[in-house]
Amino acid sequence: MRFLINIKSDSELITYEAIALGFTLASFDHEVQFYFADKSNVILADEESRLYGMVQSLELYDLSKAWTTFDVNQFDDAIKDMLTQAESAQVDFSLFDSILEF
Repeated sequence: MRFLINIKSDSELITYEAIALGFTLASFDHEVQFYFADKSNVILADEESRLYGMVQSLELYDLSKAWTTFDVNQFDDAIKDMLTQAESAQVDFSLFDSILEF
């Protein structure tokens, strides 16, 4: 199955659970695409959060770069390398079997 995990929350706990779910699905050979939007940029910019390291681990699960609605240049290189900018109008949601919103 193909999953889009749409993360809009600025809560570290909610975002952690969303990413952990994506990693679990990916480890069972599901295709997972993360999509960070709205207030989640606060979490991605926090170098002290667990999520900061989790996002850098996308390649370990053979996941493509996470999509984001905000300017990736606001982040340091470690995070910026794992993100690609995509406006919601550019995303074809019909390509996914399931869209999970957090």
